[in-house]
Amino acid sequence: MKKLLEKIKKYDSEDLLKSGSVFFISSALVSILNYFYHLFMGRMLGPNDYGILGSLFAIIYLATFFTQTFNKVISKYTAEFNSRQQNSYIKRLIKQGFIKICLVGGIILIFYVSLSPLIAKFMKINNIFYIIFVGLIAYIFLINSILIGALNGLQKFIKQNISSLISVFLKFALAVFFVYLGIGIFGALGAIFIGLFAGMLSALYFLRDVFRNFKSEKFDSRKIYRYALPVFFSSLFPTLMITFDHILVKHFFSSVQTGFYSAAGMIAKIIWFGSGFFVLALFPKIVDVVSKGRKASGLLIRCLIYTFFLVAVGLSAYFIMPKLIVMILYGKQYLSIIPLIGIFGAGMGLFSLSQVLITYNLAAEKYNFIWILFVSFAVEIAGIYLFHNSLIDVVKVFFGSNLIMFIGILMINRKELGVNIAQ
Repeated sequence: MKKLLEKIKKYDSEDLLKSGSVFFISSALVSILNYFYHLFMGRMLGPNDYGILGSLFAIIYLATFFTQTFNKVISKYTAEFNSRQQNSYIKRLIKQGFIKICLVGGIILIFYVSLSPLIAKFMKINNIFYIIFVGLIAYIFLINSILIGALNGLQKFIKQNISSLISVFLKFALAVFFVYLGIGIFGALGAIFIGLFAGMLSALYFLRDVFRNFKSEKFDSRKIYRYALPVFFSSLFPTLMITFDHILVKHFFSSVQTGFYSAAGMIAKIIWFGSGFFVLALFPKIVDVVSKGRKASGLLIRCLIYTFFLVAVGLSAYFIMPKLIVMILYGKQYLSIIPLIGIFGAGMGLFSLSQVLITYNLAAEKYNFIWILFVSFAVEIAGIYLFHNSLIDVVKVFFGSNLIMFIGILMINRKELGVNIAQ
């Protein structure tokens, strides 16, 4: 414990808590607006249509895992170039990244649309245009990830969060308006599309100084492509873990049961959204520290402690007053999910802690943890296929697979955490 405290004090100058507080305030507002969105959609659409919307959200998360890859790659090299005052490289990185993502994203979108009939059939969704609309949303997500990654790498955290708030506010307000007009699921999806587009425009505005004042200069981009591959897989498997369970639930259960699972999942994700904001500030700071030849283990430890504290606080509420939480967020028709939210929330808490470790390793260019992500995802898929007699079985599998992921990565990073198993 003494060693832990010494490491925490050593890195006070990095202002992780100060930067994290910016994301805390923003994340709190974004989370509130996101949950108002799901709260109103759950009540206005009802369990059946909300079950369809929830499964479509799983596709959005799944289809946009690419955004995490591009976001982290752009953030890392923007932070690295910024640390070395190589401003001309930053402009070229953003410009070329934006153009290439538009082209690659367009090709992926065409391929996705061609598969939409099969996806709709597997998920038992009658309207294929829901699936296609989700693809358009994913495309905007993909483009926006370049701009948000650049803002993050430049440590323009306030502007980054303003862009996110604009997007989420419009998503909520327009969704309520559209669904009230009777547009239904299309209205809920259309609001997301408009909000994302507005957020993208605001991010472009915040980056205007980069495009105006910096010259564009070529650099060796091969290392960026080499870095993108491990980032891709480290984003892919965790994203699959929190999305494919919803897709399998939609396959094995009715739309109403899927609606209940989606509601429980959204409540559980409060733990992640409410504790995971430190990661957003952690990544560029670790890149900055490592690029200067310093050790970043103190930042890792501090972030784990802060995240664990917030997870513990949230889970205490889930286990002490689950009925009150369900009643406030979704109402009487969702009371059957009460037994799910505690274990589900614990699984998301482990997921949040794992994200801290993943972020540290990626920023420090350490990739020997990726096989653990694959194993954890494989355990989850196999577990759900074997044990799906009830929703509680699925939730237990989700918790177990996240426990495997967290402990596995923790053991790999035991030296950074000052843990010596031999002693």
